[in-house]
Amino acid sequence: MEDRNGVGVPDAFLRHANNVTMAVGPGWVPGRLFRVGSVIDGSMIKAHRITSESMDGLRPLYQRFMERARPDYHWSYDPVDFGQFKKAVSAKILQGYWVEDTASSGPVGLMLYRQEEHRALEVNVIYSELEDKKIIVDRLMRLFIQDIRDEQGWDVVSYAMLGQQEHFIRTICWYGFKPVGQAILNLDFMDSISLQILKQQQLSLPGPEYALEPWQPQHAGEVAQSIYEAFSEATDALWDPRFRTLNGARKVVGLLTNDMMGKFLPSCTMLALKNGIPVGFCFLVQDDVTSGNIPLIGVRPSEAGKGLGNLLLQAAINQCIDDMLAGKNTILKISTTMDTDNIPAIKMYRRMGFREEYNYPHVYLTREKALAYQPGKWC
Repeated sequence: MEDRNGVGVPDAFLRHANNVTMAVGPGWVPGRLFRVGSVIDGSMIKAHRITSESMDGLRPLYQRFMERARPDYHWSYDPVDFGQFKKAVSAKILQGYWVEDTASSGPVGLMLYRQEEHRALEVNVIYSELEDKKIIVDRLMRLFIQDIRDEQGWDVVSYAMLGQQEHFIRTICWYGFKPVGQAILNLDFMDSISLQILKQQQLSLPGPEYALEPWQPQHAGEVAQSIYEAFSEATDALWDPRFRTLNGARKVVGLLTNDMMGKFLPSCTMLALKNGIPVGFCFLVQDDVTSGNIPLIGVRPSEAGKGLGNLLLQAAINQCIDDMLAGKNTILKISTTMDTDNIPAIKMYRRMGFREEYNYPHVYLTREKALAYQPGKWC
């Protein structure tokens, strides 16, 4: 799969939990962080479930890390205030744990997750004020896996390790998580070189039976069929079960077109038609005032290798720029996310003027691995 940012990933899965937006990150507090090289007594670090009784005591910790949401965790949105956070936990929209340093009698870490309708547990954040990443991940994962092993309604745990969380990659695989590299690429409309690269692309349809058109609601069913055919065996289906079934693909279309993954832009969402039937798609949504995102792009396997992906991407970008110049949107940058080993897709985006901003690991844990986990043993 070429892109996943809008479907469960990284930015999107924090945006719509009953209208509660979470964006969290770490903050530095003098006297609280352990210095590099200091000795930490592991027995002093304990993880606890977040409960209604413990919520008020977590206010300072929450306020510290929410100050670092954007710079350290690459969140696109500002955090909600503590009151909204507390309501989300009380309503069980969010669940999680906090980590205590018994020597200092205070919380030094936090983990938040929630259960999605598509049978995935999404880990929103692991925040730590400890230098020793192994200790905090160990305390959290032991308790987390213990809790979810007997729970129903989930098949996979998904965790996008953005920003400072990437340091946990050296430890989290001990608990059965499998990593997949993800890359963030951007096309900046203010970058004259990128625009020149875009304009130089001379592309054409593979035949008279093909056409490109903007989104039309009557094509929703065939687009869902295309998504299912394109992505049911893709990497993203490992952590997002919606891609594994046609019904799940229909739900993805519904979320995208109903502003649940950003503001849907139908004029900039392009479809490739063959004899009037959609065989390819490029969705485009608006993340914030000046940022757009391509959450999903692809073609049916039967149409691969014909250049339709390039055509769809180029058409979506050009229409977005035209709409911006006409005052119909305020987008100045488009971003996308993809597997780092998807070389053909990365080359396609680079041909259109995109530049890689950063990459991060995305890890997932299957139910089978969670059941097989034994403390102290490599899973």
